[in-house]
Amino acid sequence: MNSLVLDTSAIIAYATGSVDVGEPISEVNDAGGVVVVPVVCLVEAAREVDDGMLHVLAEHPASDLEPLADDGWPMAAATTRMLGRLDLAVALIAAASGGGFVLTGEPEAYGTLGEDVVIPLTPM
Repeated sequence: MNSLVLDTSAIIAYATGSVDVGEPISEVNDAGGVVVVPVVCLVEAAREVDDGMLHVLAEHPASDLEPLADDGWPMAAATTRMLGRLDLAVALIAAASGGGFVLTGEPEAYGTLGEDVVIPLTPM
């Protein structure tokens, strides 16, 4: 796996101490891969968890913060219309464009669009 994208639910799980997120981050890092953290998802997670662990994640050596680029808005808008949420859309786009997978606690939210790229978190 070259890249692992953390969506909002995975970021929240990480910030609350889930080993189901911490271990894959370590595995990707050890393999020389990258953990993509969409900024939109990081901001959404900040509504529910303390900023301290979000900073730890953002500064992790494997983390690559991915902003919503100005030329990416049409794809983000179209995918948001299909999924109903911007944070899901940017995570899915990041995985699809980088040949990676989305780690999520909400696999059903991605529907059929995400069936080939979603890795569900085990329930905590």
